[in-house]
Formats: sequence, C-alpha cells, structure tokens
Amino acid sequence: MRKFLLKLFNGRYGLNGTDELTRFLLHVAVVFLILSLVIEPFSCLYYGAIFILLLCYLRLFSRNISKRSKENEAYKRLIKKIKRLFNKNR
Repeated sequence: MRKFLLKLFNGRYGLNGTDELTRFLLHVAVVFLILSLVIEPFSCLYYGAIFILLLCYLRLFSRNISKRSKENEAYKRLIKKIKRLFNKNR
C-alpha cells in the first residue's frame, strides 16, 4: 500500500493543479448539473457539465504548465475587463 501511495503522490509532481480558471469551470459544471436535475427543459445541460468536467481533468493533469498558465492569464484578463465594465456603470 505504501508503494502505491508513493507512486500516486510522486506521479502528480510536475502537474499544473488547480487555478482560477479550473475553479470557475468546476463551479459552472456544478451549476449545470443542478439545473439539469432540477429543471426538466435544461436536462441537456448534463452533457455540457460532463464536457466541462473532462476539460477540468485535462487541465488538472496536464504537464504543459506554460500553456495552462497562458489560458489562466487570458481568463484573468477577461474577468478584469468585465469587472471594469461593470464598475464604470456605477
């Protein structure tokens, strides 16, 4: 059992882990899943949630850290622009 745990934890070395974009995608997937279960016409959102969850796993286990970092920075810039847009309207 100890060898298995060591392989599991050492295998994660060099992986990206969670960032703001991954956390946002996970929140969206949870909302999609809840909507698909609660409201009957939104049952097709279930497949969207599954796709988003697969995308999150791809980001979590990717070893291409520079590409994931660029995606996260683009997400941060977009969020910053959206926040600025809403702050101007006040």
